[in-house]
Amino acid sequence: MDIGSIINLVKKMPKDKWDDDNTIKKVIQTALDQSGKAYTEADLTKYLRQFKRIAKSKSPLPLISMLLRHGITKSQIDDIKSKFKKK
Repeated sequence: MDIGSIINLVKKMPKDKWDDDNTIKKVIQTALDQSGKAYTEADLTKYLRQFKRIAKSKSPLPLISMLLRHGITKSQIDDIKSKFKKK
């Protein structure tokens, strides 16, 4: 799964659900299922905590630094920044 697909999944998630564990887990599970990678409940919990920490900070910087290591594009960075500014 590419980063654009993950961003699209997050975009579809209502912002009022960004602190709802079940909603976040469903989005993460969808992303992991689409990637075809195996994951454990511990992996899912780890990704949930990462997402909540990033969403709570209201800053895209921690996310951007992580994504830069995975080949994110400038337009995707701009998209992430605009998503955080709207919240």
